[in-house]
Amino acid sequence: MPPSPSAQRDVVDRLIHKLSGIRFQWLAFPKDLEERFEKETIERRSGRLWLEGLIAIILFDLFLIVDFYRAPWQFHKAFFLRMLVVTPICLLVNTSLLYRPNKIFRESSIAAAACLAGLMQLYLESNQSQVASSYAQMSVLAVILFNTIVMRLRFPYAVGTSVVMLLGDSIFLWKDRTLDLGDEIFGLGLGIGIVLIATIANYSAGREERLNFLLQLRSEMLVANLNQLNAQLVRHSERDALTGLGNRRSFDLRYAEMWTKAIAKGTAMSVILVDVDSFKKLNDRYGHLYGDEVLKRIGSLLQQALRVKDDFAARYGGEEFVILLPAAPEAAAIQVAERLRKMVELAGFPAIDPAQGPYDESIRATVSCGVATTYPTIHDHSEHLLQRADKALYRAKGEGRNCVRSAPPQQNLAII
Repeated sequence: MPPSPSAQRDVVDRLIHKLSGIRFQWLAFPKDLEERFEKETIERRSGRLWLEGLIAIILFDLFLIVDFYRAPWQFHKAFFLRMLVVTPICLLVNTSLLYRPNKIFRESSIAAAACLAGLMQLYLESNQSQVASSYAQMSVLAVILFNTIVMRLRFPYAVGTSVVMLLGDSIFLWKDRTLDLGDEIFGLGLGIGIVLIATIANYSAGREERLNFLLQLRSEMLVANLNQLNAQLVRHSERDALTGLGNRRSFDLRYAEMWTKAIAKGTAMSVILVDVDSFKKLNDRYGHLYGDEVLKRIGSLLQQALRVKDDFAARYGGEEFVILLPAAPEAAAIQVAERLRKMVELAGFPAIDPAQGPYDESIRATVSCGVATTYPTIHDHSEHLLQRADKALYRAKGEGRNCVRSAPPQQNLAII
């Protein structure tokens, strides 16, 4: 079961607090968050690593010019190792970045390719001359700086690359016969110092990247939470607090929307006005609280009487309700109204508290319904349909209540 949004925000806030401090923090998130971090950064990161890796390969091969002029006697060896061994491997690794490989393969393959290039350079310069050995030291430092600061490998892989290169350099200095002890100590000390500086820089860059990701994620969460609260406020502002149905405001908005769609599609539009019979007598006899219970019951039954999800019911005001039936001909609207009337007749009277006295047979919780249907055009006014439904409701009230009446067919006159 995924954590709740509030729990996720708490995790993000704790991580932001940790990464914002000055103490060392291991650069890893909880599993789910780490997967999201990798997923959201993989495309940009792989693209950047591909471009920087391509530049590094080109620079690496251009050093053949230096090899030719500095040590022409072993140019064939340098050419073989650079162009036929290291470069194809590096190109293969670089090309794989275009396919967005997973983190382990991506970081480890780049680290391995960089170490291969650096160790190859140490091999070429081994025991050549004092100048060549110094030149090899610069190559080691270049590989370390490029991987940790330019490529910015993930921290564990950057540290691993630096350690491998430092071990390779230590073996090189130990085996080299052209440097004296002081030069070797200086070279090793310089390598250790560069590794420490580069490692700190790499850690800081990784920490900032993760902190920025968390800050962005928290902003997105806050925006999503704000949007959710706004949506809830909108829903509450469009709901009748007593019955849970739409209120007059939401009815006006939905009616205008349905009316426009009916005109565009050329379909029917039906309205049912519903009024609770003898509601004042019911309130006077059993009290306003009981009257509220009756309205709640009728609101619930009204929702059950609807046909499809596009049908809409609202409290029109006081003890009046309204139903909108898009794409519903008169027969279908009458059927809905009659179904509602029967449901209310059977179940519209909630249980009466014995303290309120015996059941009054002369007062019943029933409804009268007025139905009106039209095929609206751009020349019609939506208010006319409501007026026709209201007249039909008035007829139902005058003809004994607890019944359904429909408005006469509308005569659509062309506007000249």
